[in-house]
Amino acid sequence: MEEIKKIEIQSEEQPKKRIFKKKWFWGVILGLLAVFILTFIPAFLVINKVRAVYRETLKLTEVVKSKDLKLAEKQIAETKKSLVSLENSLKPFFWIKFIPFIGGYQVDAEHLVRAGEAGLEAGEIIIRAVEPYSDIIGLTGGEKVGGGEKTAEDRISFVVSTIDKIAPDIEKVGQKLLVAKKEVDQINPKRYPESFRGKKIRESLGEMITLIDEVATITSEAKPLFEVSPWLLGIEKPRRYLILFQNDGELRPTGGFMTAYAVLEVDKGKPKPIVSEDIYALDSRFRPTEKAPEALVKYVPFPYSQDPRWRLRDMNISPDFKTSMETFSPNFQKASSLKYDGIVAIDTEVLVRFLKVLGPVGVPEWGNFSAEPDKRCDGCPQVVYELERLISKPTYEIKVARKAVIGPLMHSILANALGSPKEKIPDLFEAVFSSLLEKHVLFYFPDEKVQEAVESFNIAGRIKDYDGDFFHLNDTSFSGAKSNFFIKQEVEQKIEIKEGKVVKTITIEYKNPSPASNCNLEAGQLCLNAPYRDWFRIFVPKGAKLLESSGSEVEVKAYEELDKTVFEGFFGDKYPLRPQGSAKVVFKYELPNPVKKEYKLLIQKQPGTDEPLYSVILDGQKEEFELKTDKEIKLKI
Repeated sequence: MEEIKKIEIQSEEQPKKRIFKKKWFWGVILGLLAVFILTFIPAFLVINKVRAVYRETLKLTEVVKSKDLKLAEKQIAETKKSLVSLENSLKPFFWIKFIPFIGGYQVDAEHLVRAGEAGLEAGEIIIRAVEPYSDIIGLTGGEKVGGGEKTAEDRISFVVSTIDKIAPDIEKVGQKLLVAKKEVDQINPKRYPESFRGKKIRESLGEMITLIDEVATITSEAKPLFEVSPWLLGIEKPRRYLILFQNDGELRPTGGFMTAYAVLEVDKGKPKPIVSEDIYALDSRFRPTEKAPEALVKYVPFPYSQDPRWRLRDMNISPDFKTSMETFSPNFQKASSLKYDGIVAIDTEVLVRFLKVLGPVGVPEWGNFSAEPDKRCDGCPQVVYELERLISKPTYEIKVARKAVIGPLMHSILANALGSPKEKIPDLFEAVFSSLLEKHVLFYFPDEKVQEAVESFNIAGRIKDYDGDFFHLNDTSFSGAKSNFFIKQEVEQKIEIKEGKVVKTITIEYKNPSPASNCNLEAGQLCLNAPYRDWFRIFVPKGAKLLESSGSEVEVKAYEELDKTVFEGFFGDKYPLRPQGSAKVVFKYELPNPVKKEYKLLIQKQPGTDEPLYSVILDGQKEEFELKTDKEIKLKI
């Protein structure tokens, strides 16, 4: 009988070893839990501190708007407490910065705290520095320098006598803000989402960094200007300035056609007009000998087609104000015996801003002027229309030296400003300061130290050296009309970076939305808005290579000037920019130097222009802004 073998059958229902009984599983769970406890829970604690700082910062913003120094000082102290608390809450978690992805936020938080502390310390210094002038500049809660009866002239005298004492405080503020700038410049906005709960996170962070950079730069550049302010204000001895009026309605390289001039004496801060005259009257006494630049001969038929010698009124042909004035000033002396210590150029926007503060101003023999919109010129300020009517309109009734109206108008504006009550003084200071920053006022001085000071504060109209990408668009109207009062400009810069090589496409669009003027000169009409002829130049980094272009009626020229590469073109003879029309110019070029981690761009505004709209596009990043003054842009690659 065969032996029966025992066969064991393994049942499929036999229970498996549960995975949660394995040691490695629990190790992973405990590790994740530890990471959660050591990162996310502290993160919530830190977020509460961040919220507290945010609330205090909002309160500080509102207090600053109230212009109360004592409240501002108190709120700065409260905000500092919140920042210190946040800083202390971050310290135990310093190790988080070594964790990929999350660590970057910890580092950014540390940078923001240090920047905030430096900024608040700067605020404390500013409060102490401006307190003696609080009553003058419209602040409350500080020491007053006199009763409400005092005029602007009295208060200006006080500022002039003490302004040199501000310089050390300005230097301290500049140092603090440079610390803040250094900290925020290390933050990469691209790390953050574009928006969260309806709030623009990335854009707001970028704007904050830009604002801190700009304020820090302005403050650090102000010190040399404060040091030479006694010289400028005529404290030691009176100073005389040649004032050039540049008509920005007829745009020229440094801000406008030089239509008139005056001499102003400043003695201990008090200005006194000496003389004023039409530029054509001056040119009639000038005996030109030098041949005019090619563009004038080519695009300005009268008088250069008959006589190509260079006239005084066209000597601001270089976009660099110092370069232009070094040509203009010695030639001016050939036609005039007037002596001066420096040259100041202003445009119509300065007059408009003063009149907005002062209200209507009367000028004997010339009439009344105001900043109110005038229907006769599609809503331009009345002062602009009246000046053009007096200066440009053909007539047999107005005086021969019609452009001499500028001198009497300036005299009336200054007299009204100096006699203003204290309530208007802060707005007058704002009108002056904004005009300086936005290049509606330019300075040139033969004295090297004074010239260096105004250059450091960027009010000298210089084309700057820069260690990154550079862009300056310079338009010159050869139309004769005043179309620039109506033209709007949009500039788009598309940047492509491949293996470090940078290729840019610049699109410039000119729009004139206003209706044409009646330009029947024989009937005595005022021709303001008419077909526009434009000689344009683009200044880019030296060595840039033009790849292609469109929009110019003539062959685009490329050459070097002011240590830049220049692309030059023209439109207006075949295809002028007509009222209620548009024109477009496109340039594509390659930069000479490669870019690696960060793309830097300096855009320099042309003096006399009115906030052209710019957009800069790089790798999905887009910055859009109105160019009120020179602007530096930094984008991570």
